[in-house]
Amino acid sequence: MTTIAYRNGTIAADSRTTLETEGGGARMFLCEKLFRKTVTLKDGKTQEVIIATAGESTPGMVFLDWFWSGQEPPERLIDGEADFTCLVLQEDGLFEYDAWCRGIQILDEFYAIGSGAKAALAAMYMGASAAKAVEIACRIDFYSGPPITTMRLRNAKLQVPKMRRGPSQRKQSPKREAAVGVHSPLGGREDILLLNNEPGRNDGAGQKR
Repeated sequence: MTTIAYRNGTIAADSRTTLETEGGGARMFLCEKLFRKTVTLKDGKTQEVIIATAGESTPGMVFLDWFWSGQEPPERLIDGEADFTCLVLQEDGLFEYDAWCRGIQILDEFYAIGSGAKAALAAMYMGASAAKAVEIACRIDFYSGPPITTMRLRNAKLQVPKMRRGPSQRKQSPKREAAVGVHSPLGGREDILLLNNEPGRNDGAGQKR
């Protein structure tokens, strides 16, 4: 499950994972959904990419390990009916992958995936940032929940084609969002958007992402 949103070079994600058990019911916990990876190009130079995962957790991690490895896609992803989607942000644009491991470039100005995608897209049509869009989706979608994390490519200038603008988009002055930097286990420092919990709202962690 999950909400992942992209806008203006920023990818934002919620942190809730929902595990539905065979015996019925579900439990929730927090997890990472945004990952940095350094890949080696054909000319020997390195490039940083950001991978955002949604859907089944384990297939998403298998994709993360496989991406840009130079090896054939894992058979378990293609033949195992894996249910996941990944967004990959590179210097040359945003790409969407599924179990077929074949990227499709996204040319829209903003984009979202996951169970809260519609809410996030609606928010961005109204001018919200990627982080704000995920915050709004968390208030609507049961399978998405805070804290919200964001990532941008470090020291990279995106080389993306001219993107389509959504209808009725007007320039707005976005509200400043309260954020705190935290150290990621993968290294570096990431921004986490702080949300105010509503009374009676269960914002526990929210194996599907």
